[in-house]
This record gives sequence, structure tokens and C-alpha cells, in this order.
Amino acid sequence: MKKVYLILAATVGLTLASCTSNEYIGDVANTTPESDGSIQFSFNMQNATRADLTGKDAADKLSNQFIVWGEKDENVDGSAAAAGNLVFKNYLVQYGVNTAYTTTSNTKNWEYVGWTPFYGGTSYVAPNSGTGAQTIKFWDYGAEKYTFTAVSAKQTDISGGNVKFTKLQSGSTVYDKGYTITLEAVADKSKIYIADRLPIDRTAGTDRHAVNKYGGNVTLKFRNILSQVRVGMYETISGYKVTIKKFYVEDNATSSFASMTTPVTGNFAANVPNQMANTNATLTVKYSSDPATLNQPTISVDGTKNNYIELGTNLKEGTDLNTAVWNPTYDQAGGAYTSVYSQEANERGLKLKIDYTLTSLDGSGETIDVTGATAEIPSQYVCWKPNYKYTYLFKISENTNGSTGEGVVGLYPITFDATVVVAEDGLAEYITTVSEPSITTFGVVGGKYTDASTTGHGSSDPGYDYPASADVYAVVEDGTGMATLSASNMKLYTVTTEDAANFPITEASVAEALIEKPTLNAAQATAAKIKFPTNPALNYQNTVPGEDGTTITLDNSANKAAKFTSVTGTTYALVYEDTPATYTVDGGHTYATLEDFNAAGMLYQDPSCTTLATSTYYSGHTGETYYKRTAVDNKGKYAVKVIRIQ
Repeated sequence: MKKVYLILAATVGLTLASCTSNEYIGDVANTTPESDGSIQFSFNMQNATRADLTGKDAADKLSNQFIVWGEKDENVDGSAAAAGNLVFKNYLVQYGVNTAYTTTSNTKNWEYVGWTPFYGGTSYVAPNSGTGAQTIKFWDYGAEKYTFTAVSAKQTDISGGNVKFTKLQSGSTVYDKGYTITLEAVADKSKIYIADRLPIDRTAGTDRHAVNKYGGNVTLKFRNILSQVRVGMYETISGYKVTIKKFYVEDNATSSFASMTTPVTGNFAANVPNQMANTNATLTVKYSSDPATLNQPTISVDGTKNNYIELGTNLKEGTDLNTAVWNPTYDQAGGAYTSVYSQEANERGLKLKIDYTLTSLDGSGETIDVTGATAEIPSQYVCWKPNYKYTYLFKISENTNGSTGEGVVGLYPITFDATVVVAEDGLAEYITTVSEPSITTFGVVGGKYTDASTTGHGSSDPGYDYPASADVYAVVEDGTGMATLSASNMKLYTVTTEDAANFPITEASVAEALIEKPTLNAAQATAAKIKFPTNPALNYQNTVPGEDGTTITLDNSANKAAKFTSVTGTTYALVYEDTPATYTVDGGHTYATLEDFNAAGMLYQDPSCTTLATSTYYSGHTGETYYKRTAVDNKGKYAVKVIRIQ
């Protein structure tokens, strides 16, 4: 089973992600050609580890049996089987320890000859292969091609009617000729496997020593029908610990954040379509025609789907969050997964809405309640595939969109200054981030999803998001769907700080810099503690790599993703400007001394306030007129994601 880590900081927050691809380890080919040319079986099993299971370990996963369908010169509409080209009509194949080479039809401990199917005479496997003993089958070198498909489940589940298999013998293409699987809630879905569709073409070779060649061993690759999901959360709010209070959901397919008002305190909960694996369901199995995943099973599920998901009880009311991406607090102890049915055609995103409490770490006992913090994951990243594991990580930072009261959104540090009022009104500028937008990112190295590194973390190290030389992809949910991105609204900056203790690089500090100087040009950067030395180019595109080697098309007409390649040791800020701030500009002032100039705050050389006037500039341009600006009703709406590279 492949793993997909979708690292989501949505500044519940603001923020997909790492995939370890398993190589197939094939059984050794039969080294002793059999004179009678009998057909023999073996298999590879995709496992949740990097190495696939083989031998007895794999047989245990398959309950020591599978059911195989095989036909010669396959036609789309099933007429090949009807015309007498059906070779294996749902034959039972069983594993026996140390039975290889005890018969001519068994070279890998898998035998089909002589068994009387335990499901004979019932409707639990259709078409039925009959009640008599299964016979030996031989390669027909006059046929151009054989095609094999197979399924597996616990014997007691099949004989008890908890699992029913029906072979689909026709379709629009040969890839439609899969299975209908009817499951009762009590069936052990962890024991239900589907093999890749396996065509063996005579033109590819007739080597009796080879795997999956004409006359060779038929080696099937099995995949479990379930997807597995887990959620982790972590926080990076300096000086406070974050404690979960409750999550909010709504049992509605068209839920909005405002309508998510049902509290859940006993476990993690979020709005997302899903069907848990402990329910009845009917699965329709077909096969992929995409070259990247050719002949792998695809599954659609019919049954009662939920509008929200509840996972483990490790993220619940009273849970304190860990503080690093590489060590999040998972919804289940030990980071265990929850099994769900796949939903490859999903079209609805995941909405998270949460209340939490901040408790000061200075011993004062001070607490701050944050309510209604939200994040959203695009639907394209909630298309769960069978035999995959998905991890979603949510980051809570200072740039939260939750409220601490009075309708004020966000967390703002308490700071001190001294002013003398001289016949004018003062105006405080606030950073405003609301429930949307949310930035979702993931990294790819060598064509495979990659997660944060687990090495090199000190006690004060917040951890890295991605390794060096990763292709980092980002998408934005803005409340109405996936945003169209361009150089005008989505930018990338490298970020440094002159004072890490007092001016750490966080989503909040970057957002604050945006309000003060939204153009972030080089001259402005020199006047700030938080600096933006460079503005690397982003590539805007409509497609992103899929976790299974395919390409996901996000939109056919607009750029929905941004991409850049990371550089070692760099901190980046991805910045999405949903709504720019608006300002008033005064009529201009002159300043007699450098001290007066510096005391006036941020000044610009021009009435449009596009070019900052620095102290160095003033020294060579005394007597000029300078301009100030003040944010008015619209303070702007920005999404920021800080990304640290190993």
C-alpha cells in the first residue's frame, strides 16, 4: 500500500505531500520447464511497507486463496467467453506450504487442480464454476492473448454471504470487465483484495522460464480495496500551548463554514464526504486505461455516504498539540489509520472548523479562547484511492483565522510604544485574515511525494516542511472554490530576519509585513526586520502530479496550481492576495532633519506610494516632498504559508 502524506497548514490556519512508492518484488520464474505446458499461478502483493509481501506472509493476507477468471482472445462484449474461449470460470486457487512441484500445475505453492469450490452451488460467486473438481488447464499457443483477473476474500465471508463476487463480462472497453462486489457491514474488508488486470500477449514471448510470458508463471498483483486516512495537527504559536476544545460539523452535502455548528468534542471531526468501512456497500471494479496506472483496479462505491468524518479519539477536547510538523498529534495513538472506502471520483473538499484555547507558558495561567478557526482542502486531494494511505497535517499558527472575541479575527501580539497626540486622530492598522483563503502545499522529489525530514531537529527547531530540491506545489481555496493563480495574486519570497528572537519568521509576521508594504520591493525590504531578499519565479499551471504516478488536471481553462523548486536551507513565504488593501495618501510633507524623517514612519518618494524613501535616499534628497499612506476600511485579505527547507 502506498502512502500519501498531504501536509496542510491552513492557518486554522494557512497552509499536499509525501508518497513512498513501493517497488514490486516478483517471484522467481519457474526454472524447470514443465513438459506438459500447464498453467501455474503466483502473485505479488502490494503491502503498506516499502517491500511487497511474498510467500506465506502474502498468502496469509489473501486468506490462502483467490478466485481467478481467465479467457483467451478476449473481446469487449464477452462473446469470447461465450464462444468457448473461457479458460478459468472463477476457479479457486489455494496456497499450500511446501507443495510447489508436487504437481505439474503448481510451481509456487499455489494449486487449482482438484479443488471443489467451497462456494459451489451458491450465488455468492457468479458465474459459478460448478460443483465438480476443477481441472488442469494448458497454454494454447494458437491463441493470441490470455487475460486474467482475480479477487480474494475470507472463505467464511464468502460462504456466509458477507461477500458476493459477480464477474462483469462486458463493457464499453475491456477495462470495464471487472467485478461487482456486494459487502455486508460485518465482512472483513481488510481481507478483500483485487488483482490488477493481467493481459499476456503471445507476441511478447513464449519463455517457459519467464514470469507473465506465454507458457510462464502467471503472477498476479493484488491490492486491498480500502483506503486509509489519518489526521495530524501541530502548532507553532510562541509562548503558548494550544489545547483542543471542539470541532464543528454539519450533516449536509452543501455545508458552509457558517452552517457547521454541531459540536464534536470526543474525537477529530471535519466535513468531507466519506463512507466508513464498517457499513454495507456495493463496489464496482473496473481497470485503469491511463498509461501510468494501466490495468490497476479502480473502484466506485455505492452505499450511504456520510457528509462528515469522525476519526480517532486522540484529537479531542483537552488535547494539547505537539509543536512540530515531523511530530504532530495524530487522531489515533501511534499515528494509526482509519479504514474508509475509496472515493476516486470525489468532488467535495474537506472543511475543518475548530475552537481551541491558548495557555501562556510563563506560569501566569493566562488563557485565550479562539473560536471558529477554519481550513479547507480542495476536493482533488480527497479523492481516496484503494490501497493508499493518506495523512493530512493541519498547522495552527499566529496567523489563525479564529476569533478571540468581539468579532476580531486573528492573534495580535501586545506591543508598547509612546506617542504624543498633536491635534490629530490616531489609527491602528490590524491584520485581517478570515476563514478563506487557505493554502495547501505538497512536495515531490524524483516523481514521488515527499514529507518533512525527520533528521536534524534540535529542541528549538520547528522542523522542515520539505527536503531540498523538492518541487513544491500549492493550491488555494478562497471560499468559492479553487482560486485561479497568477503573478498578480500569488507570489513567492525568500524570507530572512535580523532578529530571530524578537522578529521570528511566522505566517503572522509575514502577513504584517504585507499590510505595511504590500509590494515588498528590495528597497522596502532593507528597512524591515523581516526581509524578503528575493522573489523567485513561480510556475502557474493546471496540472499537478498524482500520488499514483498519474497527472491530476485541476482545471481545463485556468491556472489553479503554483510550483517552485526548493533550495536547501531556505525559508520561503507563499503569499496569496485575495483582496488588496486600500489606502489614503496624504498631500505630502517635507522634513527638515533626518531625525524628523525617521520619526515620521514609513514614507514614500511618490504620491502613488510605490517606492519607499529610505534614510539613505533622504540623505541625498533633502528638501523633497514625501508621502504617507494609511489603510482605510479594507485592510486586505492575505493567505500566507511559510515553508522551511532542510
